[in-house]
Amino acid sequence: MNLYVGIPVAVLAVLVAVSGVAAVRTGWMLPNQRKHIIRPRLFGYAQLLLSVCLGTQLAGALFLSGSDMRSAVTYGGTALMLGVPALVWASQRPGRADSPAS
Repeated sequence: MNLYVGIPVAVLAVLVAVSGVAAVRTGWMLPNQRKHIIRPRLFGYAQLLLSVCLGTQLAGALFLSGSDMRSAVTYGGTALMLGVPALVWASQRPGRADSPAS
């Protein structure tokens, strides 16, 4: 991976991580996300997982180039990234304590 691709991915991972920490610690989210997300802490954990996945893929591509471990590390990051949509979906659904009693 070239640095002109790696640097923006690293900046994106840091920005997503900062947003995820803010959502986990305080419940703060970006204004365009507030009307869709019901559980901001869970959404923050999804953002943190996404930033870890991006960092794993970036580390595998930059530091392990030419190694046999590169594919395993980058595929591992991709496999973890498949869990992010499930967490985002769950953060948009009301929890058991949040749902009205029937």
